[in-house]
Amino acid sequence: MAAVAASIGLVQVLTIASSFSQSNPRSLDELYKIRDQLVTQLEQPASPSPEPTLLSGLVPFAGNPQEKLVQQLQEVEVQILVEQRANDSLQQAVRLANKAVDTGKQQNQSIESSQQTQFLWHQALNNLQEVPQNSFLAPLTGSKAQEYRENLTAATSQVQQAKSDFLAVVARESGLSDQASIGICHLSRECVNLRGDVPPVSPASLIKLPIAVALMQKLEKERISLNHEVLVDPGNFTEDSSTKIVSDRNYPVQVLLEEMIDRSSNIATNQLIDYLGADYINQFLDNRGYQVTRVNFKLMGEKTMPANPGSGPNRLTANELTEMMVQIYSGETPGAKLLVETLNRQYDRDLGFAALKGTNAQWLGEKTGENSLVLGTTLAMNIDGEAYVMTVIDSRTSGDLQIRQSIAKIADYISKNPSF
Repeated sequence: MAAVAASIGLVQVLTIASSFSQSNPRSLDELYKIRDQLVTQLEQPASPSPEPTLLSGLVPFAGNPQEKLVQQLQEVEVQILVEQRANDSLQQAVRLANKAVDTGKQQNQSIESSQQTQFLWHQALNNLQEVPQNSFLAPLTGSKAQEYRENLTAATSQVQQAKSDFLAVVARESGLSDQASIGICHLSRECVNLRGDVPPVSPASLIKLPIAVALMQKLEKERISLNHEVLVDPGNFTEDSSTKIVSDRNYPVQVLLEEMIDRSSNIATNQLIDYLGADYINQFLDNRGYQVTRVNFKLMGEKTMPANPGSGPNRLTANELTEMMVQIYSGETPGAKLLVETLNRQYDRDLGFAALKGTNAQWLGEKTGENSLVLGTTLAMNIDGEAYVMTVIDSRTSGDLQIRQSIAKIADYISKNPSF
């Protein structure tokens, strides 16, 4: 009977030792209680090992009960550390969030106060993300993280708006119209804009840049040589002012690209649209995340409409065009080196190039666009060793002078406020 009782005692000890996994604790307080129970059990004198009995065969021996208790205690201690860290991270996140709310409520928000609010939400979200996934608090932090992300997005938009306010002043002082759109980005993608997501009534020749980028994608993906010759269909003829491209002749694809950008050739552009296909171009643009920019119609001169011109208007925005230039000058798009060299050779230098003369900015390259409806340019520049991209597009009520003045004023502002 004594041996049977000892065996029953062993079963009870093992049952207590496994209580951690069986009780499924859901809070730090519960973990503390389980730890105290295990410590108390370990402090009791160890029972002698029982003699083998009939019951021993029915209840398999699971090892030394003391070792089992120590193992369970270690598991509890590890989980306690996890929960303490999680609790500290959550409490810090809440404190930062409360401070962000208070900062955001201040009247007459400046750029600095808006940036402080943005920073606080960013730090609060970082603290939430430090909560371990195996913590009891993980489900709670998941819902809070979504809330903090939304607040961070709103705070970021407020900072961008505060930073962009100077553009409205520049536009007004430069004589741009109320329809003018401006986008500016550092290559790190710190950006500001004025109506940068509003498509102009026409992209004019600025639409040639997306075509060039799509062309380089096709050449690289399909391993097509730049020397590959393409016949210029007579149906793609329209008036060109300064290009050497003529119909019914073969040209290397690189020549067509360079004439499209350097000399803004409409004939080369129309042939490249046929070579690529509008569907290919637009699918490429969609895949790269451009939601507005689309090539739907060939370009024409003053009178001559090309054959099979397409259907629907061409579209872009200053923001998407600026992002495209950022990708080019950051080397993120296929054939970026050739595109940079081509933009640097643009023949028309009456807008960005002329505007930056006498400023602290160095002109790096440009693509202009002009028709009876709009005038605009997208350009890259270097200011104090930092590269920036700028796009300015306005209705044709503005002229070269107004565009140049806005570019010069923006370059001057950036040189004095490098962080915008």
